[in-house]
Amino acid sequence: MEGSRHFTLGFWAMREKRRRRLVWAVAGIALPSVIALGSAGWYYSGLVIDPYHSSDYPLEVTAVSGDQVTLKGGTDTAAPGTYGLTWANGNALLGPVVSTGIGTVTRKVEKVSRGTLRPGVRAYLDRSLWGRVRPSAVGVPYKDVKVPSPLGDFPAWQTEGTSSTWVIAVHGRNGDAAEALRVLPTLRRFGMPVLGITYRNDEGAPAGPGGKLHLGAGEWEDLAAAITYAKSQGATDVVLYGWSMGGGIVPMAVRKLPDEPIKGMILDSPVMDWRSPIAHGGRQMGVPDFLVSVADWVIERRTGLSFDDLDHVRHAHDFSIPALIFVDSADGTVPVEPALEFARIRSDLVTLVQTKDGGHTGSWNVDPEQYEGAVRTFVSGL
Repeated sequence: MEGSRHFTLGFWAMREKRRRRLVWAVAGIALPSVIALGSAGWYYSGLVIDPYHSSDYPLEVTAVSGDQVTLKGGTDTAAPGTYGLTWANGNALLGPVVSTGIGTVTRKVEKVSRGTLRPGVRAYLDRSLWGRVRPSAVGVPYKDVKVPSPLGDFPAWQTEGTSSTWVIAVHGRNGDAAEALRVLPTLRRFGMPVLGITYRNDEGAPAGPGGKLHLGAGEWEDLAAAITYAKSQGATDVVLYGWSMGGGIVPMAVRKLPDEPIKGMILDSPVMDWRSPIAHGGRQMGVPDFLVSVADWVIERRTGLSFDDLDHVRHAHDFSIPALIFVDSADGTVPVEPALEFARIRSDLVTLVQTKDGGHTGSWNVDPEQYEGAVRTFVSGL
């Protein structure tokens, strides 16, 4: 009996010893993998939340002949409609496609607004048309102003107007208030002043906590400061107008500020759910889905934000103001499905305008008449 007991104890001792060796062996294999996984997730999370202020120039001008320019590179240079071509020291307005070649597209040049368009220039296709310029580029008087906030003064521009209903324009990630210039003439017909704002971590604006983007979870506070500023200047109502990430900041502000005089929101290619574009971007980069999930987890812990809270589709029933939403079927940056689902759930509030082949924030470019008509009808209804 005693010998049997010693055998049993020895067996379990040997088993425990082998288990420990196995644990250490697995740890020796898994720990580097976990570290690598965490590092990759950290890196990919940085692509989402690190501010980025440089301009990329993926296109090369290979030929300029009369009122035509030939472009090489990019994936959207043959998109129908009107676009800008912006380079380091210049800008041109491009019209329709004239011809296509192997890896090249030739388009009509409507106007060179600044700089010299010549072969060898590196540029990008600019859906905002004129680059990072002020309202004077479209003949609209304006003044530069500062929007006070707890973080400091945010640079902004303000156009003239006679209406007490203001429009506050909120640009997208790595964008600029110049995104609003396409619709300034339309809004001006209603006498509505337009306030083109910046928000935390923009170039020239105060930094946010940690210097990271919070994807609307913190930036909505800067939009709240802009609303306060507008009221101090005589605004009795505001319409919030957001593009891309700005289209995610706007509904967050609407949810957080139920007592503010917000009459409506206009969203162009909005981020209604951040998990969707992050996963889409990961697939475009060849990032495995499981690593995207790790990056989501890392982002939440690095910033303190909640993707559930940023999911406006999940909170669709929290809204009570009318919305005009533009989406384009060729959007390669922000999947349109969340916006479509939001519009389906809140069909009582949402006017949805769908275009095709314009790309991200390209609904105006592919059909400016339809776009401006929808804005006029929506604003008139307010």
